[in-house]
Amino acid sequence: MTHLPEMLAAAAKERGAASVAIIEKAGAEPQAYWVPESDLEPAFLAYSITKTFTAVLILRLCEERRLGLDDRLVRWFPHITHADQISLRRLLNHTAGIPDYGGLRAYHEDVKASPSTPWSFDRFAAETFDKGLLFDLGEGWAYSNPGYMLLKRIAEEAAGDSYRDLISEYIAGPLGLRRTFVAESITDLAALAPGTSSALSPDGASRDVRSHYHPGWVSHGVVASTASELVRFLDSLFRGALLTRHSIAQMMELVTVPMPPHVPSSEQNRPPRYRKPSYGLGLMGDPASPRGLIVGHNGGGPCYSASAFHAFDLGGASVCAMGAIEEGFDAAALVFDVLDHLNTHLTRS
Repeated sequence: MTHLPEMLAAAAKERGAASVAIIEKAGAEPQAYWVPESDLEPAFLAYSITKTFTAVLILRLCEERRLGLDDRLVRWFPHITHADQISLRRLLNHTAGIPDYGGLRAYHEDVKASPSTPWSFDRFAAETFDKGLLFDLGEGWAYSNPGYMLLKRIAEEAAGDSYRDLISEYIAGPLGLRRTFVAESITDLAALAPGTSSALSPDGASRDVRSHYHPGWVSHGVVASTASELVRFLDSLFRGALLTRHSIAQMMELVTVPMPPHVPSSEQNRPPRYRKPSYGLGLMGDPASPRGLIVGHNGGGPCYSASAFHAFDLGGASVCAMGAIEEGFDAAALVFDVLDHLNTHLTRS
């Protein structure tokens, strides 16, 4: 795609490391570009794109009959409110009512005060679902990182192995994704693109993420990868290399989610990014998109941001953007701009 380098440069504006990759047609090799220029494609934390990896892992364990999507949470966590009614499916599509910590002041203050010492599983639990559910089952939708923390623990118990090893065994290894792994320590971040964050110090001073931020602050685990490997992951997933057609169909059962409460002024003159925001099993989606059905996920946190989406009606294209630019870089906007450009090109041809 000839315009990718220019689109990436315009999004990054020489403020730090960033990359974009595309598989234009299902099964093709990825095209990848990155800035600044170097011999090795940069790697970044994918943050919540990790949820798609978790969903694939859970579905694989279901295919092996170690788990079932309708298994109830009470099997592993009987103390959680209505654990006898909450299924793995509800955890995967965020309809279980498990509270999140993203809006908790204590979480962000502790990240700033002790960026190298994350909360434990029990602390995440105490601050969220131990206090009860947000709504009755079937009565709402709420994005929940702790819900995926529970899924991570369930997968580990069902398979008898660590989340890191399971992602390697079921996904990264079979697909040959040599630079895709679950980051579990500050040392693991040495392989990533350099970048700083103002979210890691009480006074807002910028700190090097790779030497201060412990990935354990992402309660559900966090994958590190490159843009080209993430588009290979999405392309392989939807071509059936990881899951059966039945599992993919269940993954693609989308529920409508609430619209954002407001639109930033910088976005007001842009076409709407989502016409019908929806969520499947570890997948954000929009079945009413002008690009046709699109599914994927966004991710963001200290320093790094990422977005990766697959467009079924655009030749099975997959696009991913990643960056180590904390302010002013919108990975999702870049992905949608690339998809729109591809859509225009296909329409004209």
